[in-house]
Amino acid sequence: MLHYIVVACFTYILWKLYRWMSPRKSPFENLYGPPSPSWLTGNMLQIYDKQGWDFHRDLQTKYGPVSRLQGLFGKPMLCVYDPAAMNTIVLKDMEQHAPLFEEIQWFMDICIDTFGPGILSTTGETHRKQRKLLNPIFAPRNIRLITPVFYEVAHRLNKAIGTLVESGAPEVDVARYMGRAALELIGQSALGHCFDPLTEDGHHPYAEVLKCYVPALSALSNYTQLYRFVRPLIPAVLRRPIMNILPSRRVKELVRVIDTMHEHAVRIYLEKKASVESSSLDKTYEGDEKAKDIATLLLQANAGASKEDAIPEDELIAQLSILIFAATDTTSNAMTLVLECLAKNAQVQDKLRAEVIEAKARHEGGEIPYDELMSLPYLDAVCSETLRVFALAPLRIREAQGDTTLTLSRPVIGKDGTSISTIPVAKGTLVFVAVQAANVNPDVWGPDAREWRPERWLHALPAEVAEAKIPGVYTNLMTFWGGGRSCVGFKFAQLEMKVIIAGLISNFKFELKPDAQIVWNVSEVIYPTVGTGGWQPAYPMKVSMVN
Repeated sequence: MLHYIVVACFTYILWKLYRWMSPRKSPFENLYGPPSPSWLTGNMLQIYDKQGWDFHRDLQTKYGPVSRLQGLFGKPMLCVYDPAAMNTIVLKDMEQHAPLFEEIQWFMDICIDTFGPGILSTTGETHRKQRKLLNPIFAPRNIRLITPVFYEVAHRLNKAIGTLVESGAPEVDVARYMGRAALELIGQSALGHCFDPLTEDGHHPYAEVLKCYVPALSALSNYTQLYRFVRPLIPAVLRRPIMNILPSRRVKELVRVIDTMHEHAVRIYLEKKASVESSSLDKTYEGDEKAKDIATLLLQANAGASKEDAIPEDELIAQLSILIFAATDTTSNAMTLVLECLAKNAQVQDKLRAEVIEAKARHEGGEIPYDELMSLPYLDAVCSETLRVFALAPLRIREAQGDTTLTLSRPVIGKDGTSISTIPVAKGTLVFVAVQAANVNPDVWGPDAREWRPERWLHALPAEVAEAKIPGVYTNLMTFWGGGRSCVGFKFAQLEMKVIIAGLISNFKFELKPDAQIVWNVSEVIYPTVGTGGWQPAYPMKVSMVN
């Protein structure tokens, strides 16, 4: 009897596998799209190709706001940057506030194996509780209070780079210095801890691994698609031992990075927990007028939360690890991009410098108050335009949790010549939201949408921008995503960028090095390297003092 049961189960599994993998007519057959180079991998390797910029550009320029892709094993897949369709994908919920389109499971699996059960790797009620706890911490009031901390770190950064320039150094690796500064900013403001004094041309091991995480993960991008199938088959207690014995150098590097990040996060959490427990700080942090670090606010907020909203210790550690990583890696790359754009556009750099120096002259010590700094028109224009043209996190894939229909802002013409205004999407369909294409959509931003031109922000934006109703949380852009999975710290990142850029541009002139072959790599977070084979993020520039 047992024999027949086993055979029946095995036959059923084979049949389900065959049905899942068997080729079928795509429901998106009438849409244009790039050819698939492989039935096995579809277009996925092209999407995740580190130098796949041409492919991503073609998705916009050749195939339009909605196009057909192919996933693994010939599975039909969509590429979308139509504003109305993005609204459905980003904002629409099903019953009980469950999102209609959710983060893909294998990405969340990678995040939970890397950071733990934090805001990147949770869904549903757990995710809601975590955001509820974090949102007030990043409120403008709390961010305003930590502005002096940002200025103190910016002064040290300027001094460190100034010392290097005055010593006659032929170049400055701005990517490394932005990473060091970003870690120190989150360290001082979020943890009350000094990671890097920024007094010498050195590095901090924590800053190193935070900047190496994305490149280390990207080096295994060809295998991460397989990870989604293999992981559920391996018991949780065996996953790490198996990783330890794999002979791959790339796997060992990723394990080293993950271990170092986790060890620092645990140590920081235990130190802050002991400090909070031994102090007499009021648990209702919102009434405090004195600025505290974000880790203290997080622990106090959790201690003051109701039993239903409080989160366990492993989730708190994961939150700290994710916040430190995101604030260090993403923002440092954003600041590097701003410096690159300024180095390529000397007139813009001079104009920005004049605005910042004039504002500094109005205040003793040159520290521009929070409200004035955030409203400097040209500084805001430069930062906004950089975040528009260069999407920091371009790889956003969502999975439909139920059958639905995407309504388009404008009809597209199908391959058979018919007009298509709605697209049926079946449960389980993967949708690649082309954030980069959405930010430079000429139907929204005009014919010069792909051009970096800060002046566009100094005047009224085209009426099409407001009419498009882009679902992004930040100034009609998808850079920080939107809805329930938007970046909780985007205001923190804005202040970080403006304080650092204002300090640097008023003291230094930045120029590109003609002999430095810099490439930006497509990844979960884009990053620069010297040459396509570079491993460590780097961006050497010629830096000189401003008279």
